Amino acid sequence: MSSDPKDIIIGEIQNIVSKMMGNSAGALMRRAGMNASYKIWPELPTGKTIMEAGELMQEGVKGLGGFGDFSIVGDEDGIAKIEFKGCYFASLTEGSGKSCGQQPICFFGFGLVEETFKRITGIQTKVELINRDDNTTTCFETATPR
Repeated sequence: MSSDPKDIIIGEIQNIVSKMMGNSAGALMRRAGMNASYKIWPELPTGKTIMEAGELMQEGVKGLGGFGDFSIVGDEDGIAKIEFKGCYFASLTEGSGKSCGQQPICFFGFGLVEETFKRITGIQTKVELINRDDNTTTCFETATPR
């Protein structure tokens, strides 16, 4: 559990957004994540491979807090295999009324990764949660080319 006040504040905001906006919260938060990529990382290298993008994004995402440890662990036919370990926001499922991968903060993360990945590799993708292992606190996701 995070004791960082920033993570707690973000968690409370996402809980309210989820309750007030219902299913449309996902689209709004995905767009917010995409927009945030440019504000958080105004300058990024381009023309990198999927695995190179993962290495670049690993430190950047770690610096954000709350999302845990990000890594691209594989590239299967152009589909990036992503792992987030120790994401604090997964603990908010009860408060938001949404399962992990369906919470507004998850959609923010999906959009952030999609846009940052696109900026680095030139590949437009859709990120989604495949499953979560609560025992290892790991979210397994994919970034599939669109």
